[in-house]
Amino acid sequence: MLSQLHSSLAHIKDNLYPPVDQWDPPFCGLIPLHIDHAGQWWFGGSLIKRPALIRLFARVLKCEEERYFLVTPVEKVEITVDDVPLFITTWQRLNELPGAPIQCHSSTDDHVILDADHPLEMRFNAHAGCDIPYVNMRDNLWAKVQQNVYYQFVEELEITEGKAFLASGEYLAPFGTIE
Repeated sequence: MLSQLHSSLAHIKDNLYPPVDQWDPPFCGLIPLHIDHAGQWWFGGSLIKRPALIRLFARVLKCEEERYFLVTPVEKVEITVDDVPLFITTWQRLNELPGAPIQCHSSTDDHVILDADHPLEMRFNAHAGCDIPYVNMRDNLWAKVQQNVYYQFVEELEITEGKAFLASGEYLAPFGTIE
């Protein structure tokens, strides 16, 4: 089943996102593909160790009403996700100026500028037991900020009237209150 899905997606280029939001193929059921809390992708209980395959699947990932699907023009299969399917693993400022735009990089080689279209949101994470930041990567697909990036972001915070913000160009990402 995994090889059939892979072959149906083989035409997709690594740097392109197919228009999955425009595709509405028939639902073909749940497949045993799972993304755990650590961002590891599993198929039938076996860890998927091929980063290129994970990147390919991430390109056709779609979220509808808190359910996750892999979508092609001819089929739609549901997968299970513990929290969110993507993870912010690194980041960089786009220039040396204070408050320069921040580019976030995901575990599946997605890149976005932290801004109003790709906001950062603090959410309670039951697995971690506290609020942690998430970034909207595209079309309601969120990425959890990994712990090392979280601590790097904390060093960049601006604090105004007891509230912490992460500046990315003109966008101020709310990071919570400081007591």
